[in-house]
Amino acid sequence: MNRFTILAALALSLGLGGSGLARAAGSSDDEAFQKRIFGRVMDSKRIHACFKRVYDAPHVAQHPQQNVRTMLLLVTGEPSDDSGPSYGLGMGVTFRKSGTHFESAGNCGAIHDTSSAGGSSNTARCGVDCDGGSIDVAIKDANSVLVSIPEGARIWKAGDTDDQPASERRRFGADDKVFRLDKTTLTDCLHLASDDKDKSAMRRGQ
Repeated sequence: MNRFTILAALALSLGLGGSGLARAAGSSDDEAFQKRIFGRVMDSKRIHACFKRVYDAPHVAQHPQQNVRTMLLLVTGEPSDDSGPSYGLGMGVTFRKSGTHFESAGNCGAIHDTSSAGGSSNTARCGVDCDGGSIDVAIKDANSVLVSIPEGARIWKAGDTDDQPASERRRFGADDKVFRLDKTTLTDCLHLASDDKDKSAMRRGQ
């Protein structure tokens, strides 16, 4: 199952019917997450945020076990008319010694503050379909997030409609666990959008 199938399934499962602002935004934990990652609380429409990181040659040289060279992250907030909002992510990544662009995608549940139990607040915990691993997105500050990929993640070549071998997951190195990404313009993440409607909204800054 590729990224477009995953994101389409997310949209269908959540339903896009109208809902009130409070219901669309969800719990107080959700609202806190939305304010920091999107810049505002969600209403009845989908909302997006884009983050990226390009590691320069000196950084890569100093971290020989880090294979990731560039990373893009698109976070999408999805309103719901029943159990509150949900979130989806699309990720683009390139690796050292390879010009191939890979992608991944995951579905994330509502935000929960687990800091009292040793976890963290303001974190979206996302799973890649078909047992493809987990990707967590945590707020670092007003302009950046921390992306955690503890066991690697299932990836596929960008634009490929066929599933990729599980061996592609091994492209993540021993030092490819946590990444700091900085907020950037939504148009940087256009190729990660699931459809033309999302692309149009992102061009309008939504």
